[in-house]
Amino acid sequence: MCKGVQESGLCRSPSLIPSGGSVCCELCNSRASLYCLADDAFLCRKCDRWVHGANFLALRHARWLLCNTCQNLTRRYVVGIAVKVMLPTILSRVDRNRCDSNAKRRCSAKRKRPFF
Repeated sequence: MCKGVQESGLCRSPSLIPSGGSVCCELCNSRASLYCLADDAFLCRKCDRWVHGANFLALRHARWLLCNTCQNLTRRYVVGIAVKVMLPTILSRVDRNRCDSNAKRRCSAKRKRPFF
């Protein structure tokens, strides 16, 4: 998930974490659990629900979850106010081979892809 390096039971990654320690929520200063690219903000779950529940435009923002250990960005994200975690869509080689040139539109229309 993250690109942190495990050392003696701890995950270390110098790229995202400031030298002072963990990443804090930009609204309440508690430990951040996700990052919103559209708002360029690190948020805790409570503040995320408050900010992204405000209107229908904010509900569309994709927010990346942070690693619980090193707090780097993971490949998991949430959209809307749901607690459901989404993973990026990966189309396997078998699925790609099933689409011939005539049916390509039908196959690609079945998959919902993230909008970023």
